Amino acid sequence: MPQKKPSYSPILDICANQIGKYILLPGDPARVPLLATFFDDACEISRKWTHVTFTGKLEDEMVSVVSTGMGCPAMATTLEELIRLGAHTFIRVGTSGVLQRKTELDDLIITWGAARDEKTSQRYQTLSFPAVADVDVTTALMDAAAQLNYGYEVGISQSKDAFYGEHDPRGMIGTHSLLVKQAAFRRSGMLCSEMEASALFVISSVRQVRAGGIMMLGGSTPHNLQRISEVCAQALRNLIILDKESEK
Repeated sequence: MPQKKPSYSPILDICANQIGKYILLPGDPARVPLLATFFDDACEISRKWTHVTFTGKLEDEMVSVVSTGMGCPAMATTLEELIRLGAHTFIRVGTSGVLQRKTELDDLIITWGAARDEKTSQRYQTLSFPAVADVDVTTALMDAAAQLNYGYEVGISQSKDAFYGEHDPRGMIGTHSLLVKQAAFRRSGMLCSEMEASALFVISSVRQVRAGGIMMLGGSTPHNLQRISEVCAQALRNLIILDKESEK
């Protein structure tokens, strides 16, 4: 007999009927209320550890924002819990470091793939399995940025485990090899460096749900947070409308 899905997550302290199927995933709990201001009738559902959950509506569909905390292990745990509660569409909302000097700090980065420079996703698939975003989610993010007339680039990110060791490897044991690797990434056109996308993409593929990612480059300034929040809300609208049309 098929295993019955749980109706409550003790890790997130939420019930299945309290969240939407479409979910934004910021790392920082402080970003959750702002992201939720672009929902209709948004309200706080729970706060536990690094997980803050708000739920509202877009296009008469329940949607939620749930903070994951930092890094791929935290992302994996949050994602697994939400999938078990019935969610099927996810957008990672984060910040990242710039790898390309040509990238404007006002631009948003939409990630269609990620280098699996971390260990969590390797518990799900071997490194030969790619970490790629869902086409519909990526397209919805691109369309949303264009609709709002915000600059964006689409490309590959590096997902890493060590915030300081990879971003500034000077003084680390493997300094030379780390610097060589970062230079190779830049030459290959990799746009940014962050800490969650590869686990999100690989686990979503394994669990047969869909996910995408969008990053801010200039830090969590009010201006950047406003823009990325608007884009994410519009992207969810686009996905909800797409799904409703496909059901007709």
